[in-house]
Amino acid sequence: MQTAPTIPTGHRPWLIAILAGYVTLAVVYSLVIPPFEASDELWHYPMVRYVAEHGFGLPVQDPANVGPWRQEGSQPPLYYMLGALATFWIDTSDMDEVRRINPHADIGAIVPDRNLNMVLHNPKREAFPWSGTVLAVHVVRFLSIGMGLGTVLLTYLLGRELFPDLPIVALAAAIFTGFNPMFVFVSAAINNDNLSNLLASLILLMIVRLLKQADTLPTRRFYAALGLAAGAGMLAKYQIGFLLPLIALALLFVSIRLRDRRPVTVGSAIAGGLTILIAGWWYWRNYDLYGDATGINVFLDIVGRRVPPADLHQLWTERETFMMSFWGLFGGVNLPLPDATYTLFNILVAFSLVGLAYGLFRRAMQRPVLPATREVRLLWLARGVAAAWPVIVFVSLLSWTRVTLASQGRLWFTALAPLSVGMAVGLANWATRSPAALRVNLGMAAAVFIGIAAITPFATIRPAYRVDPDAVWVAETLEAGPVRAACFAEPGAARDALCLAYQSVSGTLQPGHDLRLSPSMTATGAMTRNWSVFVHLANPDGLTEAQRDVYPGGGLIATAEIEPGESWNNLIAVRVPPGIYTPQTLDVFLGLYDYATGDRMTPSGDDADLDDRAIHLGQIELETPPGSVPNPVGANFDDKLRLLGYEIGDRSLSPSDEVAITLIWERLEPLQADYAVSVQIIQPDTLAKAAQDDRPPDPPTTEWLAGGTITDTRALTIASDAPPGRYRLLVRVYDADQPERLLPVLAGPGGQAADGVWLSWIQVE
Repeated sequence: MQTAPTIPTGHRPWLIAILAGYVTLAVVYSLVIPPFEASDELWHYPMVRYVAEHGFGLPVQDPANVGPWRQEGSQPPLYYMLGALATFWIDTSDMDEVRRINPHADIGAIVPDRNLNMVLHNPKREAFPWSGTVLAVHVVRFLSIGMGLGTVLLTYLLGRELFPDLPIVALAAAIFTGFNPMFVFVSAAINNDNLSNLLASLILLMIVRLLKQADTLPTRRFYAALGLAAGAGMLAKYQIGFLLPLIALALLFVSIRLRDRRPVTVGSAIAGGLTILIAGWWYWRNYDLYGDATGINVFLDIVGRRVPPADLHQLWTERETFMMSFWGLFGGVNLPLPDATYTLFNILVAFSLVGLAYGLFRRAMQRPVLPATREVRLLWLARGVAAAWPVIVFVSLLSWTRVTLASQGRLWFTALAPLSVGMAVGLANWATRSPAALRVNLGMAAAVFIGIAAITPFATIRPAYRVDPDAVWVAETLEAGPVRAACFAEPGAARDALCLAYQSVSGTLQPGHDLRLSPSMTATGAMTRNWSVFVHLANPDGLTEAQRDVYPGGGLIATAEIEPGESWNNLIAVRVPPGIYTPQTLDVFLGLYDYATGDRMTPSGDDADLDDRAIHLGQIELETPPGSVPNPVGANFDDKLRLLGYEIGDRSLSPSDEVAITLIWERLEPLQADYAVSVQIIQPDTLAKAAQDDRPPDPPTTEWLAGGTITDTRALTIASDAPPGRYRLLVRVYDADQPERLLPVLAGPGGQAADGVWLSWIQVE
């Protein structure tokens, strides 16, 4: 094997400082992030615990009866086995007491009143010195930090291999990996990506070294090391399987170049045999249990499939979320960095891409004095393969994201090492003629990464999981009028347990906007349960048009654990859904209930409504947005037609009643197919239907003209046996000749396409 580039003596202190700085920062992140508040840690750790408690056995996945590990039980098991090996000696029987699920958490959604914590936390139980589950979580986190350290070092080594004449590029690349805030965050958490990132970087480095061979055959020891890495990789994450063809092609290339069949025969036999020996049992187990060697189908059955699958338009709308979660979108994909941070990172990427293009252009324009040596040609081949790996991973992510919600840039970290090297090279190309300018250029970019990564745990992550008793809304709210008071008592209790001070509510809102409230709450007595706060916006018929359910304190307060006398401002934001019927008057109610049983606390005070066991905070007027279309919707059905708005005759109905519904459409492009419109009155949770009308509109869609609106009116009859309850109007569009082909409703940036659009609520008495 060709000798690997050495580390310049002057760079060794810098490399040591980078690695030490990464470890220090990752430890800080691991201490700041509360248990189970990192990407999928809520499910990764129970998988570690299962393996530890079952003699390194694995669960059999059942979509109808998922365990606390959920879809992670379908992942290759090596990471979980290593975590179990590190923690099997710890008594984790208290896991359910530490891992208390917040049923209201807004996972994957950034909302103004936070509510981002996935579990309820007990600071005393989670404090140092650790024990039980908390200790096990931190031990596995430290194991992950070690894997992240290996990835940072391999990034440096990859940079040295690909750009041996620019050692500063390798140092910068190591910084871009080790101080990417999202990489540090994931590395400081329990996540199997940490092992796959490490092994993918190692395998890619070995492929690069294999391709750079000039005259000597690889040794059997190298083949064995390659097989061990590939086998471990296939037992760490499926994505590494895309590196196996690159290994095979590299061995074939070496055989052809050296005119010796041993690399492709002996090398493939040793590396391939070890890969199968290490990981083959896992894939055979999946085939035997699920009829699928990868187990991906049962994974999707648990985590959920996109309906309909995402197309390129939908994937493009999710680019912002993808970018955010590459640089830093913490918690349950719901805690962002400041917007300016993303802008700064993206500016660096833009400069890097231009620099890469400029470097390639400059090389193409240069006329070499002598033909490139074989070593140079092999070096460029290795660079090409390294550049291809991020593309392969990205394409695989697009394919995966089409079928399930996975628009997370952190999933690209399998290729983070070559991405970081490429970014460093692109920035270096702006100043290659001046060593001083080169150092300044890369140094400034490195300072951005280090500075943002260092401040993030203290400025972004830690404050998000601490109750701010004096929190106030920055934006205006609809609260007005004098301060009033009310109290709540637990069912059957003789005295109040929680009191609040609030302002009466009045004003106007439009669909798609938030009603922001900030009542001040005080615990006046001990509580025996963890109560949830609800805010309902109800119309005069008692139909709830919008609601918000959260634990107090932005989701952070467990009322059974707070001491009498504690007070806090409780920020609550109630989103009025788009498409809600307007205009109408909505009453605002606030109460507390037990999520497990549905019991409500009993209110007292001048505004108490004892029938609903809630406080009446006031009224708001829901007004129609400007424009000539009633109840604007603007739902885009696959760029073919748009539902502009709608009207409904009555929204409080009885069985056998007839209701007129008018839909207002426009054509977005010439339509070659006749589409049918399905109008349903249906319960969103149970899917029980009270009425349905499926037919093509009149005139048919192929006759719709551009530039005008089409009014489609139809009468629906409520079924005579429709159970009373809260229903909603649902509109779908499909090909009349192929009813299974629903037109997707395209979403805005970061949104998820749907197979229909939900409109007004309807009450069946």
